[in-house]
Amino acid sequence: MKPAIRHDPNSRRYLTRRQKAAIYGALGLLWLSGAVWLVLHFYFPQRGPFGDLPNPAEHWLMVVHGAAAFAALWAGGWLWRGHVTPWQRSGTRRRSGNGLLWTGAALIVTGYLLYYAPGDSLRSWVSITHWSVGLASVVAILVHMARSGRYRSPP
Repeated sequence: MKPAIRHDPNSRRYLTRRQKAAIYGALGLLWLSGAVWLVLHFYFPQRGPFGDLPNPAEHWLMVVHGAAAFAALWAGGWLWRGHVTPWQRSGTRRRSGNGLLWTGAALIVTGYLLYYAPGDSLRSWVSITHWSVGLASVVAILVHMARSGRYRSPP
């Protein structure tokens, strides 16, 4: 019988290629669906007899965006246990990771508030904040990727 695999909380977990592909795939789909939605929403509305209407693709982009958000939240939970916590406990190399954590937290809170914020003025502010942070999040991810490459141990 195989022994149980135990998680060593003091270990520093490096991500495998498959794990990175899954995480970056979910985040890429999340970013792309949101960015394309913004372009369609602001630049390609459908013209109706009584004014502008939402682009028909907006609904499906939000469906994809929501599904990718759930995937990203799931990946974030896995990352918290297997990647973030060990690096936080080590006390080193935390700056770019903390930037990602704060960016993700802002997107989670504003995404939640887009559904439940009362009043149009608050919802408008939350919407602008959500898509501004969302568009800029690619910078935080690229910085983290570039910085983490310096710390990889040779194969």
